[in-house]
Amino acid sequence: MALSRVTPENASKRLAQFLGGTPDSIEALSDLVRAEVHARHHAPRAATLLRVARLLAPAVLVGGERLDEICDALEREGDVVLGPGGVLYATPTRVVALKRSARVFSSLPTCALAAALRCDVFAKAAMRTVASVDGLAELVKKIGGSMVTPEAWAGFERTPLADSSFLEMLQQRLEWNALGAGSLEKDGALEWRTWQVTEEGARWRRSNEGRLWWARTRFGGHHRAWTATGSPSTSPFVELSPDDADLARFALSREMAGASALRAVRSGKRMTLEVPVWLPRPEYRWLSLHAEPTPGTKGLCWEVAADDEAMITKLLAERLGLVVEVR
Repeated sequence: MALSRVTPENASKRLAQFLGGTPDSIEALSDLVRAEVHARHHAPRAATLLRVARLLAPAVLVGGERLDEICDALEREGDVVLGPGGVLYATPTRVVALKRSARVFSSLPTCALAAALRCDVFAKAAMRTVASVDGLAELVKKIGGSMVTPEAWAGFERTPLADSSFLEMLQQRLEWNALGAGSLEKDGALEWRTWQVTEEGARWRRSNEGRLWWARTRFGGHHRAWTATGSPSTSPFVELSPDDADLARFALSREMAGASALRAVRSGKRMTLEVPVWLPRPEYRWLSLHAEPTPGTKGLCWEVAADDEAMITKLLAERLGLVVEVR
């Protein structure tokens, strides 16, 4: 078989035909990451993104930071799962039926997903939807997937509320399974910040006193910890998962009235919801089913139909203690 040289222009055209769009679009890059992970079932995150960049190199150069952001979005969406050691895992297909459409979550690339579900799959950034749910359940079942409710997809049944009971549970963990002060600092001192809540709001600050702590590791990761009063450098602590640390942020903010406000701004038949800080994963997943994130706000602003505003703000107030301010 004869080999032929492919020019960058031809390479770009072939990739565009294969991906159904420009090779460096968010939708195309998301699909390439999905395809890599799905084909291998699991693979190191760094190696996966490097393979995608090398695949695209003859046609277009894509920076590592952009691929990293796209992979973050796929992890938040639930199309891939980041496990211990920085390994990405493929996910089964899950479909959530909504009022007039359905959201699809799967590591299957879009073209394969559309063929399996026998319908058009519409992609917008990392989000994918189908227009109709008629006959969808049987097709989803054939590819080993399932239909789930919005609450089940969010994981509400497995996640506690961000309230005083959750903080008491963290205190019990501290009493039963505390690690020694400074035990996370074998590679050098860490610059710990604590979650401070004041009448002006809540944020991470440098301090010697606090209960919820966060520090960046020497190699670019993060540590999260809970203590009785002092820094994990000087006090016994329990290490927290990202999800538990997110819940603790809101539970601590709930202790001071008005520290976490959810601002709702009306504009005709639409509402803009301004979230004070990054939401925990379950609430983020649930909100993403009922609202659209405002581009460039990193999940802090959402557009919703005015008819859905009361339902959404009620749930966020109950689960996270957010105080709703309507403007």
